[in-house]
Amino acid sequence: MNQLRGRRLTLRTLTCGDAEEMFAAVASSRDLLKRRLRWVAAVASSEDCRAFVLSAAEAAGRGEREAFAVVESRSNALVGVAALHGMRAIPGLAELCFWIRADRQGRGYGAEAGRVLSGYAFRRDVLHKLYARIDPSNRIARKTLQKIGFRYEGCLRDEKRLNGRWIDQECWGMLRKEWKK
Repeated sequence: MNQLRGRRLTLRTLTCGDAEEMFAAVASSRDLLKRRLRWVAAVASSEDCRAFVLSAAEAAGRGEREAFAVVESRSNALVGVAALHGMRAIPGLAELCFWIRADRQGRGYGAEAGRVLSGYAFRRDVLHKLYARIDPSNRIARKTLQKIGFRYEGCLRDEKRLNGRWIDQECWGMLRKEWKK
């Protein structure tokens, strides 16, 4: 099991034992998360979270994705999830994804989790670029990506269907040579 440490957070491989706490985090943050993330509407129970964890483990076994519980080091409370996606789709590229539960936002946890996971990804010597896609109206995500060191690359118009409408996606990226060790 991977464990990555930041100043206040630990990122560790998600396990089925995280399903209950993950569901509680999603349920308490549903109104916030559903504005940005498609999958939130389908999460109705801890069993749905357990299915996600199992799916993530299978994808990790194929080298396609790595999903981590974002945990406060002091309290050991799960405060979100961070992941690297698409690692086999195009060699050398991976998508950085993360969410932080609503009652823990505003503490810099997203930036810390993103920095820790970016460092892990680039230290493995197989990655050329990390990228992220966000809703252009999500100013918090934009500031977080800038803090991590990502650069704005452009906008994909009507790229994602969410809550019955098409939305644009801003593209952000960080190259290995831009990563601050």
